[in-house]
Amino acid sequence: MSVSLVADSLLVVVAVACTVLLIIKRGGISREFQKSWRSIIAGMYCANVGLMLNLSRDFEGLARFLVTGPTDANLVVKTLFYVLCMLLVFNGVRQWYPLILAVQRSGVKQARLYRKLVDEANSIFLRWDSEGKIVSINRFGEELFGYSKHELVGKPVVGTIVGEKDAEGFDLAGMIEDIRRNPENYKNNENENITRDGQHVWIAWRNTYISEGENDEPELLSIGVDMTGRKLMEEAIYALASSISYVEGGDDSLGDTMRHLAKAYGVRYAFYAVYADDDRQKMRVLAMWNGQEVTAGQVYGLEGTPCRDVLAGTVDIIEKNLLEHYPDDSILREMGVESYFGTVLKDTGGNIIGVISVMDTRPMRLLELSRSVLYVFADRISGELERRHAEEDIYRLAHYDALTGLPNRLLFHDRLEQTIAHAERNGQFVALLFLDLDRFKHVNDSIGHAGGDMLLKEVAERLQGCVRNSDTVARMGGDEFIVLLSDFSTEEELLQTTSVMADQFVRVISSPFYIENMEFYVSVSIGITAFPQDGSNIDYLIRNADIAMYHAKDKGRNRFEYYHARMNEIAEKRSRMESELRVAIERQQLFLHYQPVVDVVSGEVLWFESLLRWQHPQLGVVMPEDFIALAEESGLILAVGEWVLEEVCRQLQEWQREGVAVSMLAVNLSMRQLERPGLISVLERLSKKYQVDPARVILEITESMLMEDPERTLPVIRELSARGHMLAMDDFGTGYSSFGQLRHLNVDSLKIDRSFVAELGQEGSAGSIVSAIVGMAQELGMRVIAEGVENLEQMQFLREQGCRLMQGFYVAPPMKAADCENYVLQEKCWMCPDS
Repeated sequence: MSVSLVADSLLVVVAVACTVLLIIKRGGISREFQKSWRSIIAGMYCANVGLMLNLSRDFEGLARFLVTGPTDANLVVKTLFYVLCMLLVFNGVRQWYPLILAVQRSGVKQARLYRKLVDEANSIFLRWDSEGKIVSINRFGEELFGYSKHELVGKPVVGTIVGEKDAEGFDLAGMIEDIRRNPENYKNNENENITRDGQHVWIAWRNTYISEGENDEPELLSIGVDMTGRKLMEEAIYALASSISYVEGGDDSLGDTMRHLAKAYGVRYAFYAVYADDDRQKMRVLAMWNGQEVTAGQVYGLEGTPCRDVLAGTVDIIEKNLLEHYPDDSILREMGVESYFGTVLKDTGGNIIGVISVMDTRPMRLLELSRSVLYVFADRISGELERRHAEEDIYRLAHYDALTGLPNRLLFHDRLEQTIAHAERNGQFVALLFLDLDRFKHVNDSIGHAGGDMLLKEVAERLQGCVRNSDTVARMGGDEFIVLLSDFSTEEELLQTTSVMADQFVRVISSPFYIENMEFYVSVSIGITAFPQDGSNIDYLIRNADIAMYHAKDKGRNRFEYYHARMNEIAEKRSRMESELRVAIERQQLFLHYQPVVDVVSGEVLWFESLLRWQHPQLGVVMPEDFIALAEESGLILAVGEWVLEEVCRQLQEWQREGVAVSMLAVNLSMRQLERPGLISVLERLSKKYQVDPARVILEITESMLMEDPERTLPVIRELSARGHMLAMDDFGTGYSSFGQLRHLNVDSLKIDRSFVAELGQEGSAGSIVSAIVGMAQELGMRVIAEGVENLEQMQFLREQGCRLMQGFYVAPPMKAADCENYVLQEKCWMCPDS
């Protein structure tokens, strides 16, 4: 058997086997490739035929057939089948070509996508070899560490992106060596890394060993996630927990918080500051950590500083080149600050009160999570400041006057006690000056309590401007102030200083006050007492100064008096008068006089006003101005006022029974009576008891009473009017009621205050005021009465202005009840011939 035969036979066997395999595998071919598969099988059939024809050439005996054996026909046919095989196989493979290209392109695309994902990932992809040198790093790693890929490739990991040791002293170089030698033991690890500019960042790594990397050398693929923000949060939580433990401690608690804050951010400076002035142009640092210690108290201007922009909400972080943005900030320049991050401090009402910031001498890169840490600290600081302010407010409310800011009675007692103790130890003298404003009620009546409060605040400022820093000015309440002077070596020095000081007080208080575009004048009465001459008990000293002050008032006000023992007699006399007034009603010592209100044109007497008098057993007739104020202070005005109302009703009943032509009586009400819930029931009871029509009892109230507390007084006034009582507004023009308010009041008459009538004919605005009041009353349909008419000139001016109703000594003085009938009937001597 020749070699050619063996070879040809082997080719036939292989071809047949391949054809059979193609036929068997055809069932697993997808539908779109069945056609190409059949073409290849057909080609293999052709190949088998050609190979068999080729095999037949080895047998000469087959030459007798047309295409077998070693004949030329065999050669031609065999070649044709070979060509047909190649065409059929090529046709089948050609149909696979697009698929091959698609697979190839898909592979290239996936490779590009992988590279893009690696480059665009927010994680670090670091490849390093078994010697610990960097092979490759992605774009995120470049940005994080601050190096380009070309700068890192070939550099050792340790010393480039990992330090020898971390901030806590852990051996990072040893750990990297262990990872390099035993990568299976360090599939996950966390460690501190360093950037090009020296910043410390924490990264969580996942390590994978690659047996055949670049150049078929083993490598490590480390995928890292920046966890600096999480570490910062952990530090912040620790810092907050640590600082909260100091809340009950001293003032250094927030300073320690600044130290923790700086540590959490890994920066040199951390501070917080609040506004230092009312104009909000300066800040006061309450605590700053400068890398070594906590400092406080520095005051700096906001102009040209990052703090101003933080407070305005236009800037919160500048990561580098800070001085390029704020070249005029010399403090930051001196500190070498390169980066800044800050946010505002707010109170519970949302109002901005300050700023908290961290600064560093290196560039600062903060993640969003890192930024939130400062906001947490800001809330912590704001809450602590709010707590401290609340404590300060509680102390201030307990020890200082809320209106003037002066020490109150409690704090003054404490200071006086300490001052006396100091004076006793050192043989020194102490002085107390008790001050009470004169005519302060006039201010309240004119412009209300708000205006009075403004005046009291200015009085406090004027008093403080007169004393030394070592002296104390306190407000005792109302319009009373007290001044404590100390450190006098001799009694002569005390007398000289207190007299000069008291005289200065009198002068500064006598200067005009301008409130709500109005000018007011008040004066002050001052009582002076001294330790140890006038006593050593605190309460006695204050009482003695109070007694001396009342003595100054009794001597004409607007002056000062020194305490002396005889003043106790005066105080006792005042107390005795109060006791005597309590029994005056029972002993029938009170009586009424009556002064008429007359139409000066017709001469008709419209009514009489009831005026109270006190027939004192020792002092004789006491006028109301000498005891009404005492009755108001003691509360006796309620009993006195009820007696007056009953006497008025009784007198009207008596005149009615006797036929006296007096139809109405007017009676003055006090504020205490008006505020008393039982006033209406008292009037109703008396009207029934004496069978007097309520319309015959005119109730006079002052303008200041009406407007002092309108929410309480107006309903009572409307109820009185609804029950038939006529109402007259007394002392009109001294208060602050408006045209609109009067229009809605059920007031029948306005009585022009006697102070305006007294000034008629003199320089000033009294005439214009009176004319305006008359016009307004006529516009409102009210009667207008001028009280305090004392001469013919006043009467004539009032008549010219259209005011016909008058009351005063020129018209008629107050008189007894028995004289009222005669006055009504007699001819009035003051009536003009042409009337």
